[in-house]
Amino acid sequence: LGGRMGALRGFLTVLALASLVPTEVVQVGADDEVPALHRGIPEAIPIVLPDDSHTRLEIQEEGIEALRRIKGPIATVVVIGPFRSGKSFVLNQMLGLSCDKGFSVGHRRHAQTKGIWFWGEPQRITVDDGTHRDVNIIYVDTEGFEAAGKADVYDDRVFALSALLSTVLVYNLPETVKEADIEKLQFAVELADEFAHRALDEEEDGHEEEAGEASPSSPAVVGSRRAFEIPSLLWLIQRDFLMGRSVAQMVDDALEPVPNAENDPSVERVNYIRNYLKSTAKNYEAIGLCQPHLNRTSLCELGEKAFDPRYLQQRNQLRRLVKKLVLTSAKGPKRLMNGGELALHLKKLVSALNKGEIPSVRSVTDHFNAEIIRRAVDKYQDQAKIFKLPMSDEVLKMHHSRLQDVARQRYLREKFGRDVDTTQLDRALQQKFEWVMDRNRLRSKEECERLYMQCDDLMEMLQLMSLPSLLRFDSVYNTQCNTTFEETCVGPSKDSYRQRIHKQYSKERTRFVEAYNQKLLNGVTLGCLLGVIIFRFIWVMPLLELVAWAGFLFLELYLKTQSMIFSEHDHPYWKKFVSIWEVAVFNQLYDLNRHHFHHHHIIIMSSSSP
Repeated sequence: LGGRMGALRGFLTVLALASLVPTEVVQVGADDEVPALHRGIPEAIPIVLPDDSHTRLEIQEEGIEALRRIKGPIATVVVIGPFRSGKSFVLNQMLGLSCDKGFSVGHRRHAQTKGIWFWGEPQRITVDDGTHRDVNIIYVDTEGFEAAGKADVYDDRVFALSALLSTVLVYNLPETVKEADIEKLQFAVELADEFAHRALDEEEDGHEEEAGEASPSSPAVVGSRRAFEIPSLLWLIQRDFLMGRSVAQMVDDALEPVPNAENDPSVERVNYIRNYLKSTAKNYEAIGLCQPHLNRTSLCELGEKAFDPRYLQQRNQLRRLVKKLVLTSAKGPKRLMNGGELALHLKKLVSALNKGEIPSVRSVTDHFNAEIIRRAVDKYQDQAKIFKLPMSDEVLKMHHSRLQDVARQRYLREKFGRDVDTTQLDRALQQKFEWVMDRNRLRSKEECERLYMQCDDLMEMLQLMSLPSLLRFDSVYNTQCNTTFEETCVGPSKDSYRQRIHKQYSKERTRFVEAYNQKLLNGVTLGCLLGVIIFRFIWVMPLLELVAWAGFLFLELYLKTQSMIFSEHDHPYWKKFVSIWEVAVFNQLYDLNRHHFHHHHIIIMSSSSP
């Protein structure tokens, strides 16, 4: 018995000594689905913290040095999400650590984690692709967004940096996927894409770093010059109470485009976000975790034995899924960075994020209000298109004032913020009004030009009257030219074309009067000669023949003799004859030229119509 006890004591001594010898890898039970932890610093290490203003990021040299010490390729599993959503707790569950040994877990109403931290002991897995490469998995905890007392630009910088650093980006959300969650992710991915290119610009101007770090020409850096896309995205829904469909189905449905038969701009924006995420995060998975225990504030004290078995099963599934996504990325075309390369890359990204301006709440508000202005201006333009142009400037300004008031009321009703300044709206409406005025001037010119040409044709036709009448010339001009023009021609061109028509009328009337008097004189002279011939040779009537000779001599001798004193057309006797002629040809009872004028008027109007 004594010999057996001595052997037992010797065996225990060997075991004790063996426990003091350092080991390279600490194995964890296979049932826990936790890969082996590689020797490192068994604590959370900060790599980025907020500055004093809590708007920009500050690199922590402690974290940079810890990253440099990690040998071999690194895959980063970054967990992001709202504050107080259980990110730190689920990271400890993936690492197989309790709350007192892993990331700090709090149950206060303010955010527990500040900045970005990673666990100093990476997990090591082997890539089974023929190379048997070892990959270090580091788990990264981030400060939750939407906490009080922080600027939105700080949240956006943390979110964008997380997306840029991640090999697997775990989007941790409580209970369900909301539209705001999708928009937040899309905005962060767009920022990440923008600042990834800015960081590359800085790298091109950089210089060779110390040994062990990446240079701008290193494969890892050159490989990142491609357009940014999330390597692997994992939607993690905690406290999943929804029944009837899986979390994967819920995420797929949330990313499906919304029908937009009416081409609503807001729906177009929603669909753009969904399509953008689908094209950027091509390799995504979704998983849900039920609540571990009803007493959520005491999870750390309760321990795993008190957890819901269904939660433990889902947690182990989460571990396997993360490992699968890491292996998929490790086998991909993009080479994973080592510790030195990742440290340098992190510095470049933080520098670019801090230098660049990120859209603030104010800029988003301005964009929102600018969209309302655009819709108000589009509505104004649509209503202005139905104006019956041309119209007078006074009436057009009255319509503009009415539509401007409607647009202002709509803008003030729908805009965001208390600012009541409508200068930008008024400026945009004024530009559209000038466009309407240009159209009105063009239409007015076209219409007045058409009427002017009709008047010109009409007065040209009046010159051809077989029985000329000055009264008819003036009457037709007043009723069918001047009156029609005054009623039909409106707008800014009316005054100029009115002057042109009056000038045209004066010119054509003078021309008509000269031809009119000459026609009458020639006609009367010829009539007297015909009378002499008829009454002398055909129908012999000496008295009438004498009258015909007297008329001929009066026209040829007396009027021409008197023309030395005044024009023969202004002679009182001639004027008396003209007045008698006018009454005989055109009066209120009959018009001897009516048939001739009506025939030519129809021809002219049909040829002048557009």
